[in-house]
Amino acid sequence: MTIFFKGTTGLVGVLFLLIGLAGLLTPQDFAASLQLSLDNPEGAGSVRAMIGAHYVAMGSVCLFASFRARPGLLWPVAAIEIAMVFARLLSAVNGEFGASALIPTVIEILASVLLVLAATNQGRAGSSRTEGQE
Repeated sequence: MTIFFKGTTGLVGVLFLLIGLAGLLTPQDFAASLQLSLDNPEGAGSVRAMIGAHYVAMGSVCLFASFRARPGLLWPVAAIEIAMVFARLLSAVNGEFGASALIPTVIEILASVLLVLAATNQGRAGSSRTEGQE
């Protein structure tokens, strides 16, 4: 994994961790920033579990992969991000895509591209990797 991809993957990991912590610690504020309304107490729990924990886990994997130069670990996170982009496309087709979704969508597209490129980039550090180490 090259220094560029280590750094950018680490940056994505930090961004994901911050998003996740916001979802875990302040679910009402986080939901409001996405223009989502939480109509019942279970809504905050859903934001914590389905957004907060999700992003904390993805950020942790990105940071681990970056620090350990294990680009193959990024494939599952890239797959999740790509699935999110497809969900945004489906939302757009169904007329459910508004201005509040624009910035998250751009982040998801950029993260998808970066994670796929990083996962496929072995660089000097990955050249000695053996099969099954990922």
